[in-house]
Amino acid sequence: MRYICTLILLTAFYCSSAQTAPDSLFTQLKQANFGHVYLAKEKIVNQGKEAIPALIELLKDTSFVKLQNTADLIYPGAEKFYGHGWIVNYDIDWLSVRAAWLLEEITFNNFGYRGVSIDEKQLMKLHQSNYASYLKTGSHEIDYKNKTPQQQLVLYRSMLADSVANWWSKNKDSWSRIDALKDALSSTDIQRQGLALHFLRFEETKCDGLTREKYEAELKPLVIKIRDSKNDEAEQAKYLLDDKEYYWLKIKLEKNGN
Repeated sequence: MRYICTLILLTAFYCSSAQTAPDSLFTQLKQANFGHVYLAKEKIVNQGKEAIPALIELLKDTSFVKLQNTADLIYPGAEKFYGHGWIVNYDIDWLSVRAAWLLEEITFNNFGYRGVSIDEKQLMKLHQSNYASYLKTGSHEIDYKNKTPQQQLVLYRSMLADSVANWWSKNKDSWSRIDALKDALSSTDIQRQGLALHFLRFEETKCDGLTREKYEAELKPLVIKIRDSKNDEAEQAKYLLDDKEYYWLKIKLEKNGN
């Protein structure tokens, strides 16, 4: 009997630990210290598909948490510029944008969180694509002009969050990171191409199904196409193709125990 009770307690402990670990990462992601945020970021991105629902929920958070200890990080909220550093093109003092930063890195998708310039036309486009009331009536009142710039951003990001939630609702059953990587490379969206190429060249997070055979058969032809397109990501594609020894892939496989 004592053995059974002990087993039950141990099982409960491990189940509780498994449930709270992801929660602790998101608590860490919300902190002001950028060192803590960065460590949480890598672990959350490494969760891949499992992290997406919680990140989408965080898109609804309107909190502003000013980052501290950013060193030479270059981002829209940076207060000092040292002439060099790591560039993050997201206003990650806002928790919603911080979540979007990770979400777009996992999915290689462009959900619209990089841009900070918004207007009524963009808001209406979001209404048309996401709001049932607009689809039924053909109109929807937007109290945009009477809001402060900060209120406008909050409104815009709120609608973006709805758009992302709708996207996930439609795609969650069939989504995989390897397919998302392929879709991004074949996309005409420069930002998506950039996210995919940056992942291949530099990132070490998991992408199940990414093997040399998969890359050569399905992804490499897309990278070659980007290189030959002469667009803004052509040079990055060339650098990737110049790695004849596939060091970028070996690093990923070693990091993830493959």
